[in-house]
Amino acid sequence: MQTIIQPLTMRLGKREVDIFPFWLAILGVGILFGLVGAYQVFAYGLQVTGLTNQVPWGLWITIDLSAIALGGSAFTFGVIVYLLRIKRMEIIGKLSVLLGFLGYSAAGMILLFDLGQPLRFWHPVVFWQPHSLLWEITMCVVLYLTVLMAELLPIVLEHPAFTSHPWLTRFPILRKASNGLNWLARRLHSFAPALAVIGLTLSLLHQASLGATYSVLSGRGLWFNQSAPVQFVLSAMGGGTALLFFLSVVVFRIMRPGQVKDEVLYDVARIAGGIILLCIYIRVWDWAVTNYYSFDTEVALQTEMLNSITPYSTSFWVGQVLFALIPGMILLAAKRIRNFRILMAAAILPIICTVLVRWNYNFSGLIAWITYDPFTPTVVLNSYSPTWQEWAVASLVISYWLLGFSLAARYLPFSGSKHTHE
Repeated sequence: MQTIIQPLTMRLGKREVDIFPFWLAILGVGILFGLVGAYQVFAYGLQVTGLTNQVPWGLWITIDLSAIALGGSAFTFGVIVYLLRIKRMEIIGKLSVLLGFLGYSAAGMILLFDLGQPLRFWHPVVFWQPHSLLWEITMCVVLYLTVLMAELLPIVLEHPAFTSHPWLTRFPILRKASNGLNWLARRLHSFAPALAVIGLTLSLLHQASLGATYSVLSGRGLWFNQSAPVQFVLSAMGGGTALLFFLSVVVFRIMRPGQVKDEVLYDVARIAGGIILLCIYIRVWDWAVTNYYSFDTEVALQTEMLNSITPYSTSFWVGQVLFALIPGMILLAAKRIRNFRILMAAAILPIICTVLVRWNYNFSGLIAWITYDPFTPTVVLNSYSPTWQEWAVASLVISYWLLGFSLAARYLPFSGSKHTHE
């Protein structure tokens, strides 16, 4: 039975107006603005950005890391649905695959601009550098994006356009193509457990390696620690699951009421809350080891310099501790609270926290970094300000993500898999 999808509306006077066309128009403006900035970057190179040799990673890499992190629910729920076989989460798992694909494809899109030589994007696949963390991350992301495409295709092929459209009867060639696509969907669905294992392996590898990368950069005074890989994995799982819960309420309770039971949504919130609390526990201990128990004067000087130009310590205690601790406890108690407005408001904060973690990891060690001189190490203070071209490209990528999700939420069925018992 096809689920009836309720459009999101807004009351204007006595009329209920569908906001979807207006939302698409806003995203269209964001994409057009982004295309102008994209042309500038492709035509004139990275000289139109605020990036320098001292601060080579800026706004774009922060968005890249955040997009990958917020897609972390894909491998989390791949394990829950296909390895632990918790079938009541199957529909939620399909939405997580969509979020994973959008996050990783957005990250790949923004890297085309950040590379400086976009036509050489294929070089890591051909010219292997197995001793490089960034090469390992690149290969894992490429392979995992392929896995996500294989997982997403059966979901797209469940749309009635591929099964019951009148043109399939009118044009035999379209019917043959539809049969071929459905055969492919059945084969891919049969490989779902294997894809879940592969996706989990690739995700753990590159999420952990992203954290390890900052331990070998010049900002090692603040970020050289053994828990960074674990923090990157857990923050991606927690922030990604919080985003999944927020959007699941929008899709399955507002737009498609009844397709997913409230108890399942509460379980998703509890999973997010538990992971978030575990992550913040490790994060606070890491802060204590780096700052309180450490006698490294350069670390204290880095923190002092960052506090002189940015609200660095405030962003840690408010954005990374309170924005995780309090919402984590609220989400963990979802079945007692049973109020989706409160739970959705709480879920927004861990999402912001995940982005702040990536922002701080990306910038702190580059803005205030320790020189490599082993005898007289000093802390050098750099500056960075994104240009309008960087903001334009950011607008393009974010608008792409929102457009992809909006179209999927509006048109994809997300029903229980018709291939499950075939």
